[in-house]
Amino acid sequence: MKSKNLYILDSSLLEKFKQAVSDHDEFLINTYSNYNGKNLWNLICSAKDWLSVSVNGLPYIDLNHSHDDVRSLNVLQLIMTYDLVFQAIEQLHRVFEMEHPLKKDDSVFNEAVPDDAYFAQIRACFGAHPVDLRSADGTKSTDKYFASWSSNVGGSGDYTVYLYSNNPDVVQPIPFSMSFAKIHEYTVKRYSLLSNVVSVIEKKNGIFVEEQRQREIERSSDVVEQLQLLLKENSIRIGDGEGYHHDIQTLIELFTAPQDFPEQGREKVAKYLDSLHLLVDELYEAFQSMTFSEDGLAHGHLLHSRSHRFKDVFYDLGKVFEYLNNSSYPLSMVDYHLERLIGAGILPPFVSLETDKLDLQLLLLARLADDIK
Repeated sequence: MKSKNLYILDSSLLEKFKQAVSDHDEFLINTYSNYNGKNLWNLICSAKDWLSVSVNGLPYIDLNHSHDDVRSLNVLQLIMTYDLVFQAIEQLHRVFEMEHPLKKDDSVFNEAVPDDAYFAQIRACFGAHPVDLRSADGTKSTDKYFASWSSNVGGSGDYTVYLYSNNPDVVQPIPFSMSFAKIHEYTVKRYSLLSNVVSVIEKKNGIFVEEQRQREIERSSDVVEQLQLLLKENSIRIGDGEGYHHDIQTLIELFTAPQDFPEQGREKVAKYLDSLHLLVDELYEAFQSMTFSEDGLAHGHLLHSRSHRFKDVFYDLGKVFEYLNNSSYPLSMVDYHLERLIGAGILPPFVSLETDKLDLQLLLLARLADDIK
C-alpha cells in the first residue's frame, strides 16, 4: 500500500531499539521484572509494542481524505500517534532512570509554555477532549473552552479549531491553529531520544556483565553440589527459570538417578555420566565469563541429541519424553512406545513402565548421545 502520509518517523531507530531489547532480554527480564517491587519489564514491552504500532502505522494515516469528517479524525489519529511515541519515550526514561533532556524545551512551538505543555494543548483541542478545555493556549485559565470541529479552512496553520469560551463576556471565538511540520518536528526530537535509551541499555548490560565476571563462582569437587551452585548462578546471572535452568536441572537428575537396573546397564551409562563432566565444566566457564554462544554449548549435544538414525521412532521418543516431563501424562500408551524404542535398540530389554523415571531418562539420553559419536 502506498504511503498516504509524509510525516513519518525513521523506522531504523525503532529496529535498533527492538534489537537492543532482544539482544539483552535476559538481563532486562532478570533486572526489571521485579525492580523495587514493580514489574518494569512489562512496561518496556508495552513501550516497544506501541512504538512499533506508531512508527509502522504512521505512513498509512490519510491526511487528504475526501470527506471532511474523516479527514478531521485522521488528523486526530496523527496527533494521538505522535503522543503515543512521546509517552513511550517518556516511560522508557523513567524505567532506566534517565534524565529527560527536553522537559523544559520550548524551541519548536516558541509559545508561553514548554513544548510538552503546548503539544498537550494541541492534542486536547483537536480531539482528545475538545468539549472540556481548561485553556485556550496551554496556560492556566479560570475559563473553560469548547472547540469547534477541526478544518483545513481558515486559520494560520494547516488545521484550525475555533475555541468558544464559557464566559458570556467573551463573544468572539479564538482561532487555534497547528502546523503538521511543527508537531512532526516536536515528535522527531523526542523520538530521537530512543538512541539514548539504546545506549543506556547496552551500558547497563555491560556493567552487569563485568560485575558478574568479577564475582568468582565457588568450585566443588562434588558434581551435584557444583550443579546446584550453577543453578543458583543461572538465576542470578540470567534469570530464575531462564537460560540453562532446565539443562542444569536435567544434569542433577542424571547424576542422582538411582540406577536401579542390571550391572550391564550401569556400565554403559557410567561412560556417559563421565562425559557429562565436560558439560558441567563448560557451563561453569560460560557463567564465569558471562559468555553465552548463540550456537549453544559445545557439549550441549550430550543432552540434546540431533541424531537422525532413529528417525522412524521420533514420535515414540517424543511421547516417552513427554511422559518423563509430565506427571499427569496418561500411562495407557507408554508401554507401546517403550516397546517400540526397545525394538529400535534405543532402550535395553529390561526397561518397563515400572522403571524409575530418572533411570529411564538416563538410559535414553546415554543411548542417544552414544549414537552421535
